[in-house]
Amino acid sequence: MGKSPFKTSANTISSISTVIGITLVLVLVGTLLIVALLGSSVTGHYRGQVVVQVMMADDVEESEIQHLKKQIEGEPFAAQVSYLSKEEAAGMMEEELGEEFVDFLGYNPLPASLDIHVKPEFSNEENIATVVAELEKNPAVNEVVFQHDLLRQMNANLSKWSLGISLVGVVLLIIAIVLIVNTIQLAIFSQRFIIKSMQLVGATHWFIQKPFMKRGLWFGFLASLLALMIIFILLYVFRGELQDVILILQEKQRLPVLMGGVMVIGLFLSGVATLYAVNRFIRTESSKLY
Repeated sequence: MGKSPFKTSANTISSISTVIGITLVLVLVGTLLIVALLGSSVTGHYRGQVVVQVMMADDVEESEIQHLKKQIEGEPFAAQVSYLSKEEAAGMMEEELGEEFVDFLGYNPLPASLDIHVKPEFSNEENIATVVAELEKNPAVNEVVFQHDLLRQMNANLSKWSLGISLVGVVLLIIAIVLIVNTIQLAIFSQRFIIKSMQLVGATHWFIQKPFMKRGLWFGFLASLLALMIIFILLYVFRGELQDVILILQEKQRLPVLMGGVMVIGLFLSGVATLYAVNRFIRTESSKLY
């Protein structure tokens, strides 16, 4: 039985260098994914800080306010609804002012209110405007207040941040693709005559591509594991400085997303790069292989 062209010592060295090259690129990709996950977390945090304050009419009974509170809690836009009575509002105001203004005025001018913490996915101007319009139709509501200018500025800044991360991500992904394609193409270069010989004896494209695809996907799998290992080692070594980053990654299944993302990207890019490299040598004329 003949020796496989993939089992020579030269090909072994080439395979090791290819896996190392793909691993380094995937470490870059994994770092980019971490930045994207952190950006998503920060964006969600700030969007989750939007509060719509519902000022109740003076003659509204507390039971009616509680009924409205439960009704709002059932709405898809509400993350949390808190109730502040007239007495609690007055107590907070007196604590801030350092004096009792209710006794001085002879009455409590502050209304009871409901503070609605809006879910991040609903915290844009259009959705907030719709929520405010619906609440203002309720006869128990005197006024609905939210910081319109602050919301607009926040969304504008977050949009710029998201756009910046996306542009950097696209550039780095293109660089990663180019690097992996070149790395695998160099690894396959030594088998270019074997590819052409198989083609000349009538082998189909898939028959030629299949062993290279298996090897390319195997390289991608190994490189993904090594890249994740390096990333986790770096996170562990610098766990003191990156404590907040690690906590964010541990929330909301972000670690599985990171691991799955690196693995999928590693396999996909390795497979595509291998297919591209093999097809290039298949299309190349024999006289140009030297």
